[in-house]
Amino acid sequence: MRWGLALLCVALLAPLALVDVPPLLDYPNHLARAVVLAAGASDPVLSRMYTPHWAIIPNLGTDLILPPLLHLLPVHVAGRIVIGLAVLLPVFGTLAYSRAVFGTLSAWPFASVLVAYNGALLLGFLNFVAGIGLALLLSAAWIVWRESHPVGTALLAGIGMGVLFLCHLMGAAFCALLIAGYEAERLWRDPSPIHLLKRVLAVAPAIAVPVVLYLLSPLAPLSAATAWPSPAEKARQLLLPFAAYDLWLDIATAGLVGVILLAGRCRVPIRSGAPLIALALLYLASPGELKGAQNFDSRFVIMLGFLLFGAVRPALLPRAAVVAVMLLFGVRMAVLANVWLDHRRDLAALRSVIAAVEPGARVFVAKHADAPNRRLSNGMPLDDHLPALLLIERRAFWPFLFDNPSQQPIETLPPYRDLAMRAGAVADARDLGRAGRIDLCGYDYVLLLGVGDPQELARLAPDRLQLLDRADFAALLRVRPARCRS
Repeated sequence: MRWGLALLCVALLAPLALVDVPPLLDYPNHLARAVVLAAGASDPVLSRMYTPHWAIIPNLGTDLILPPLLHLLPVHVAGRIVIGLAVLLPVFGTLAYSRAVFGTLSAWPFASVLVAYNGALLLGFLNFVAGIGLALLLSAAWIVWRESHPVGTALLAGIGMGVLFLCHLMGAAFCALLIAGYEAERLWRDPSPIHLLKRVLAVAPAIAVPVVLYLLSPLAPLSAATAWPSPAEKARQLLLPFAAYDLWLDIATAGLVGVILLAGRCRVPIRSGAPLIALALLYLASPGELKGAQNFDSRFVIMLGFLLFGAVRPALLPRAAVVAVMLLFGVRMAVLANVWLDHRRDLAALRSVIAAVEPGARVFVAKHADAPNRRLSNGMPLDDHLPALLLIERRAFWPFLFDNPSQQPIETLPPYRDLAMRAGAVADARDLGRAGRIDLCGYDYVLLLGVGDPQELARLAPDRLQLLDRADFAALLRVRPARCRS
């Protein structure tokens, strides 16, 4: 088992050696914020643009870990270490939880490597994915030690729930659900009032920690406005635990897992079955957006994806099933490695284009409608935040750093905040050539993702923009200052 786990870890981490900035959608943005936090007031350029704004925020995992690492390691090494933790923690957590639930470790939870590179991870939700792993580990500790060391376990759970809250609120909620499943099973065996009171008193402090922290956080007073996905979108999101780069491969992976579970006469005890049912109901009842958080309901699907390997145990796991899982895992990792290797060309092109950008410059970002995108199998683009390299490697301003005060510990300072508010979102490149559609005053450059026709690019708003450099993936144009002074 140990050698098998070691080999799986090597296989899971190997893609991180292929490219220094993996194509995880939000990751470059998080890394850019960590660069700012690590620099602090000591950087005269970045400190003019941003200032730390710390608060009790339920989404601080990378913000607490990355800045200290950046004082010790090169930026892209530190970043990949954090990604590696996010990849491994849910797998380790699934193994620990399965062993705690069933008393022994079987081969089935090792198959959770099939969902290690899932839709949430590839979208760059690192805090959330790491929170899943920590929640599984903490709930496994609760199950193993709750009866033999009640006081120590309650203390550990209280501290752990605080850490989970700061990593990601959904991780704390997931852990509470897993602990509640174990407690429900114990109460099923002995429903007496005295037993109920004892168990509630043991659990209450651990549950109270994230509740109190939430009430103190800037998230609590936010509007609870919601947005609901269509039933079709809800159905498509069921594939997210298996989502990578090839839709048919993702469907095949989900199908194989389903066949194994349906044919294996699975054992599902109350302690793990109750959380499974609760997560399914929460997914059906949850909106897609809540308190400013996007993809809210899909978080429950990712949790379910890992619980399929930790909360359920097939009574029969034929050798053919084991071989099929191993082969499918190998194919998935090969496809992922190929995409990441190809991503290096885009990085090289982007870096060559932005090499002329000087520290402190202000760079607007637009995107060509026909730009080739690195995409998830569900069609979501994964390279929209690559321009964060402008800040990370050139110490320049680009207007899309995550700085929501309820989710990130950073504030954009004026006049840069005004520029960011005016930019709104990544612009359509076609609007650059339409008078009055985009206000570029205050910006020094435009970074264009996807260059389109070179001749069309040269003719793009020549009165406002001067083409400086272009590559297959990006182009850099200088904003003519005379236009802004008029």
